Amino acid sequence: MTAPRRFIDVWIIESNTVYREVPFTVVVDWIQQGRLLEDDMIRPSGTAEWMKVGASPMFAPYLPKAMPAVVEDKAEALESVSLDFGWKKRHDEEDDDVDMIPLIDVSLVLLIFFMMTAAVAAASVVIQTPPTENAEIAEGSSAIWIGININPPKSMIPSYSIGTGKRGTIKNNLTQSQCLDQLEQLLDEQQGKVEVTIHAHEQLPAREVRSLTVKLEGEKYKRKIEHKYTGVREK
Repeated sequence: MTAPRRFIDVWIIESNTVYREVPFTVVVDWIQQGRLLEDDMIRPSGTAEWMKVGASPMFAPYLPKAMPAVVEDKAEALESVSLDFGWKKRHDEEDDDVDMIPLIDVSLVLLIFFMMTAAVAAASVVIQTPPTENAEIAEGSSAIWIGININPPKSMIPSYSIGTGKRGTIKNNLTQSQCLDQLEQLLDEQQGKVEVTIHAHEQLPAREVRSLTVKLEGEKYKRKIEHKYTGVREK
């Protein structure tokens, strides 16, 4: 086998460029650097015949070789790729807002209810009325109430008071006769028939309420009273 010549002519096909008398070691470096490809042409300087770099027994060993794929490489290529970030779920804008309309509606209904019942219930707060059976509370701003309290508490002497749902308490510390006179004045001021509620002390004898009820059922008051309600329990 003849020793390789010291200088080589190189013909790069892609750029159609010829380099003359290139040292052997430089040609080897160009092959390893990828500047010379397998299809480029070479010849010993001073000769006429060109040959491909890949067909040259002197330079073919220096060409890069493709490594065969091994089992580990195939398995690694098939592995799933894990990313360091994730998509956040977007929440609807309406989830951040609380619907306040139902709460406002309920609050307004409760406010109206307490305003309508506060004035009528004023007498029952002052007078200790017992639990009632089959009783109702007169409603409406024009309703009239009559309170029968015990004054002083242990004397069992009834003390009458009178008022309306709209105006509140009108008179206190009245006798039954004075209370009925005041009731007659209130009935004359009302248009049409009204409702009357009687609030009696829990220790008051039932006969006192019956006495008042009988008088309210007379013709003098019956023409103006539509319904009567009592807050005392008959025994």
